[in-house]
Amino acid sequence: MPTDPTAADRQRRYRARQAGLLPPVKLRPCATCPRLHTGIHGNHCWECWEKHDPAGRLARAQRKRNQRTRDRARANLDNP
Repeated sequence: MPTDPTAADRQRRYRARQAGLLPPVKLRPCATCPRLHTGIHGNHCWECWEKHDPAGRLARAQRKRNQRTRDRARANLDNP
């Protein structure tokens, strides 16, 4: 599945599916849990990908680092 460059492309595909112009998305079961997914993260759903795959763990760590940085910046603005 190609990655979407913009939200507009996703919206166009969604509307085309709703109108019946595109086939429905194929869902597959996750390799480690019973959740269905589209396959964007291989054989795992997004949660299992984030927990078990090295790239997923790095992505989660990066998001957490970014959030902590934003929190510190907000705290410094509140307490000059």
